Amino acid sequence: MTTRQAALARLGLPAGALCLCALTDPDHPAGIILCPFRLLTGWPCPMCGMTRGVAALLRARFADAISFHLFSPLVLAAIVAWAVIEIGQAARLWNARRLGEWAMRPGPWLAFLVVCTVYGALRWCGIIGVPRA
Repeated sequence: MTTRQAALARLGLPAGALCLCALTDPDHPAGIILCPFRLLTGWPCPMCGMTRGVAALLRARFADAISFHLFSPLVLAAIVAWAVIEIGQAARLWNARRLGEWAMRPGPWLAFLVVCTVYGALRWCGIIGVPRA
């Protein structure tokens, strides 16, 4: 598989995520719980509301997105950036290897997970609001 083909294959993940969010109605979720944490524990996970938050952003409903999850704008920006990087890689506009090496480091992901966990805990305790049902 060439670098170009690999970039096009990787583009399917952010494109699929955007399509899922675009098809999701943030006000009337399908009722299907896909979150493994919630399926196992019955509690909302630290990322609870992220899909509906991104779906609201795709509909230009910023206040609703923030009410679903505070970090949904960051996640949408990351998904769009990922898609742009893969498109650029596939079109041979740039070599995203250096950025890819940075993105694969565990530090940024661990930091984001810790921040989301603290935010989720504060939501569970009702200190900064509760997750929208």
